[in-house]
Amino acid sequence: MDKRFSVEGNKSEKVKPTGYWTFFCNPKKWYIDEFILSGKIEDSFAVSEYHKEDFKPGQLGVIRVGHDRRTKKQLAGKPKLVRGIYAVVKILGSAEPMKGTEKEYWEDEGDANIVRYRVPIRYIKTLLRKPILLDNLDLSAEEYDKYLIEGQQGSSMPLSRLAFKKIIDIVGGSDNLELVFNESNEDSDSISKLEKKYYAAVPEVKERVSRYIERGSIAQEYKRRIGFKCQVCEALNLEPYSFKKPNGEYYVETHHVIPVSELQAGSLSANNLITVCANHHRQLHYGEVNLLENTDDKYVFKIDNKTIVVNKI
Repeated sequence: MDKRFSVEGNKSEKVKPTGYWTFFCNPKKWYIDEFILSGKIEDSFAVSEYHKEDFKPGQLGVIRVGHDRRTKKQLAGKPKLVRGIYAVVKILGSAEPMKGTEKEYWEDEGDANIVRYRVPIRYIKTLLRKPILLDNLDLSAEEYDKYLIEGQQGSSMPLSRLAFKKIIDIVGGSDNLELVFNESNEDSDSISKLEKKYYAAVPEVKERVSRYIERGSIAQEYKRRIGFKCQVCEALNLEPYSFKKPNGEYYVETHHVIPVSELQAGSLSANNLITVCANHHRQLHYGEVNLLENTDDKYVFKIDNKTIVVNKI
């Protein structure tokens, strides 16, 4: 048993996976404060075996610390941690049987040698200096998550999407998370691999994958081929060029027509891109725009009560 946690919970009480997770940490067994202070950002975390099939790359979670029962000797002058959330993490892969890591942060180094189901994670927001204290976390009835607030005798538990959103809002929104992608975004094969890897990712991660692709060479090449024009403005017989950037290119943005949040096959590819000005980009996301037709060579939209055709290249 991984002594970073208490014993497994009742398997008959399996909670439906949400894509978000609460990881339960016992600071008496594993010194999370020292780990965070080390500046390390990757580790593995033990998970409840009855959820081992539910972990996928691109899911997110929080590290929850319960009552800190360390002795003065264990604390070695450090303050005790208060019950709360001390980090936001990204799941990097599936759960596999493996030993623990970072032996120097375990109270009993032998515990790191115990093989358990663990998932690789990356810390994308650490909150040691300003944790979200559970006694101060004001959740509505819809947001309330019993296991997050009350704890449980297990390693991990699905976390309510609304509770996670509340936590992320407190730390400044999803854009404030250090979501870094080490995978290539430079060619069609790489993009296909990204689609496959992040198929089960949560919306916050899918949106960031989309932006990552839009900064890659394929999106930039698409802009060049279009001539840095807004394809919607052009179809509406409006001025298709925005302002010029210092490098002489006109400013234009790329838009994925099939929402990336759905992450359908091909949704990240160049064939799902159009170039748009900043105004029409916002309108496509938030305005009353209907995609009437999507064929191999064109899109047909209804926008501003007009039907327009945007050709694909």
